Amino acid sequence: MLSEKKYIPKFNSERYEEWVKCSIGWLIFEESEGTLTTKLQGLGIIDAELYDINKVDIKQELNNDLTVFDHVNIKSYLWILGIYEFFRMFDQKLRENPTLVDDEIIKLTNKVKKEFARIRVPLAKMEPANKYKKTDFAIPKLGANNIQIGWRINENEVIWYRDLSNLAINVLNQMRTYRINKNINNNA
Repeated sequence: MLSEKKYIPKFNSERYEEWVKCSIGWLIFEESEGTLTTKLQGLGIIDAELYDINKVDIKQELNNDLTVFDHVNIKSYLWILGIYEFFRMFDQKLRENPTLVDDEIIKLTNKVKKEFARIRVPLAKMEPANKYKKTDFAIPKLGANNIQIGWRINENEVIWYRDLSNLAINVLNQMRTYRINKNINNNA
């Protein structure tokens, strides 16, 4: 009997290391046992699993008649909700206590939250974000190209997963760098 080639899930270890690195900086914002750090690392695990998925992978079959698409569909949904909520929460905290960071980081956090809202709103509410009611689908269509997954949000636009993932990592690293520099300057 010939054995079928089984799909081996992807995990980008280098990508996960990036999430761990930027999550460490959040310990200074927490009074508890690293809840934000743990949540960011959890989002990093999902990101490391999704980051290299492409159109060849997405069609692969898994056990019990499920496909990689089925797993990617729910994991990408949960990742979008989780990372959006992180930036929404942090944006709120910065508006309540703007002394935590400088004005540039506050503006950047708010901008990122709005970027993620365009895909988060239709995924969560099955309706376009208010600003895009005339152009976007109520339900984005998940798909993939040769490199990555993405969501067709209207007839002409796709929001690519890696763009969102890279945006999140870049902003989190900018925040981490800001806090490190502020600590160095305060201790000098």
